[in-house]
Amino acid sequence: MIRTFSLFAFLMLLLGCADERQATENTSQEARLTVTVGAMTEGGYHTTTAATTAAGSEGEQPATRVVYGGAGGEQTAFQTGDVFGLFVVDEEGAVKAANVKVYCSGFDNAGATVWSIYKEGEAQGNSSNSPMADILGKGTRYLAYYPYDEGLSGATDADDLKAYVATFINTLPKDQSSSFTDNDLLVASNIEGAEYGEVKVEGQHVGLTFAHASAMLKFSLPQGAVRYDYFLGDEGFTPYLKETTGGRDEYRYLFKAGGLLDICIKYVYDGKLYRFATDKWKLLSPIMTEAGHCYTMNETAIKVPYDVAVDMGTSVMWASFNLGAEDEQIIVDGHIAELRGSIVMWGVNNDTGSYGSAAYTQYCNSFADGIAPKQLPIGYCWTADPCYDAATYQWGGAWRTPTAEEWEELFRVCSCAVSGGIITLTSKKTNNTLKIKQVGYYDSATPTQTTTGYYWSSSASTQNSTKALSTIIDKSARIHTNASRYTGLPVRPVFTK
Repeated sequence: MIRTFSLFAFLMLLLGCADERQATENTSQEARLTVTVGAMTEGGYHTTTAATTAAGSEGEQPATRVVYGGAGGEQTAFQTGDVFGLFVVDEEGAVKAANVKVYCSGFDNAGATVWSIYKEGEAQGNSSNSPMADILGKGTRYLAYYPYDEGLSGATDADDLKAYVATFINTLPKDQSSSFTDNDLLVASNIEGAEYGEVKVEGQHVGLTFAHASAMLKFSLPQGAVRYDYFLGDEGFTPYLKETTGGRDEYRYLFKAGGLLDICIKYVYDGKLYRFATDKWKLLSPIMTEAGHCYTMNETAIKVPYDVAVDMGTSVMWASFNLGAEDEQIIVDGHIAELRGSIVMWGVNNDTGSYGSAAYTQYCNSFADGIAPKQLPIGYCWTADPCYDAATYQWGGAWRTPTAEEWEELFRVCSCAVSGGIITLTSKKTNNTLKIKQVGYYDSATPTQTTTGYYWSSSASTQNSTKALSTIIDKSARIHTNASRYTGLPVRPVFTK
């Protein structure tokens, strides 16, 4: 999405130092410069529309020039006094107007931004007494950039401009703690080999849509958290602290796009060391970064990308492997479905490593987040509640444990085949397949009935307060109504379409 603003720079024949509003009203409409700024688009793990909507993170992230408030919320905009450089290039690539200094001089009666050219003697850097029409008419190719750089005034051809953009991006500082705006290069160019944003030429009207030349990492930490290590790939970095709100410190960091998203954040808070990272997700579902995209992370953000899910023609998307399989040693995309993953007791949001009545009682006796799992009433469903749901707690975002009804919906639309301890469900609607490992169940450290696919649902039994509903898949697939809550079973996460 592009947020558009009515930012005009009219023919400056009559523009002087008198009243700006009157000058704007009286200037010719023949030559006009319209400026639009593109916002940073969310580009993290939210790679499907359904998942993005479910996670509540669809939309844009504000960039460097931000106006707060209003019906549109945060909007990217230039402000009075902002200056960008404008180059006009002819068909042969020769610069005909170099680094013309265009500035935001105010607003007209309609609230539109007025763009002006510095006249000679008004400011350092390239300036001009020529009207806007003469400058825009010197060529057919344009490159506009922000923030303004006096050092670029010596550029003589298109190659110089291409080199400037490339050098800027390649030499972004690793320490951005003292400045962010100065590192956020915005470019609008229709010069061949250096195309950014959009340039539209209609007669004497030139429309510029600025794009962000770099990508942005955004993450937040609890207020007062202390940096331990921040890594992007193999290199450490220092981000810019943009603001503190709601007890959170929000950081931003600009980096060259085009590489694999590989982030590791370690910090100390309340005397404890915390960590969140892309880790093995970059192997399971690699995300190549793109210029103009914002990648948002924090300790509560989604930890598994949504595009590992499979559309089986049901109301939910099904993960292609078990919860916890991503932490096992063999991370090969084609074989991860064959891994067991985590084993959890019903309503326990992590793999405690021990299962059975005694282990469940011990866990529930120490439960401090509300009603203990063993005391939840008949018919209760805790899906997506991180206090009980291991999928939500461990994978974050919209991931959750399926309900019994969602398992039944899957079984209704699928055929079932079993071979070598692997269940293959094939959708009659989408023809997609879902591979599920036969794990059995755990009442102790040793599994039982390992040729059967038992998987938890988030639904309690409607008849017995000590039981919950699971699957039972062997030669057919069905719901098992008699699983003890203290039993350890695997989980296959889902999210709602």
